[in-house]
Order: sequence, then structure tokens, then C-alpha cells
Amino acid sequence: MFDDFMKKVRKRLGVDDESTDIPSFPTYEEVEPMNTEKNSSISSEEVKKPVTPIVANTGDSESNIELKVVHPASFDEVGEIADYLIEGCTVVLNLELLDPVQTVRMLDFLNGVTYSTEGEIKNVAKNTYIITPNNVDISEDD
Repeated sequence: MFDDFMKKVRKRLGVDDESTDIPSFPTYEEVEPMNTEKNSSISSEEVKKPVTPIVANTGDSESNIELKVVHPASFDEVGEIADYLIEGCTVVLNLELLDPVQTVRMLDFLNGVTYSTEGEIKNVAKNTYIITPNNVDISEDD
């Protein structure tokens, strides 16, 4: 199941690494920085902004469901996102600021965290994923 998901992610991102089960990523030195000139609608201040989650809750004092919406600008923010998942929060992850290499690295890492917490990850839009803990179900409108 995990392998199928990662094959779909790699196909969508245009990363063709079907020759091995374990993806080979370039080292930190080999990765070129993201060219913000291509994304002229994104300011340099916005790219450098740390993860600032949007928190939503149900308002019900008995319910303990917390939703974090994150929009990371670099792979360095993956630890903070992983902490949200470990705490049992639902995370909406928007990866549009990341280049394809960083996107695959982040999804690989967060898939590991999701698997270890028995959660679920689902692609809901281009470059947007929802990651839920094991006590929250994701259902699609049929």
C-alpha cells in the first residue's frame, strides 16, 4: 500500500525512480535552491516564513480533534510537522512552495511518521495532502 502510494506521488511529480525500491536522493550539496523568480507571485519574505499552523477545533469541549494547516517553504520544517502528527493532530499539508526533490523527501519522511502512528495520508489536491491520526477517518464523497 505504501509503495503504491509513493509510486503515484513520484509519477505525479515526474520523478522516475522505478529501478529500485529505495529512492536515491541527491545530497544536500547537490540540490539547487528553489528559484523564486519562476514563482513571481511568491515573495522572498513568504518563502522564508516558518511554519505557522492554522489551528481549528470543533468547539466541543469533549472533542479533542485539532487540525493544523501547514505550508512549509523548505524540508527543514519537516520535524515540526512530524511533531504535530505524533501529538495526534490532523495536518493539512500544502507543498506548493517546495521543489519536486524536497516534496518527495518530505512525503517520504511524513509517510514514515504516519505509518508509525498508524495514521493515514491522502492526496486531496495537487500538492495538498491530509494526514490524520488513527482515530480519524478520511472519507470521500461518492
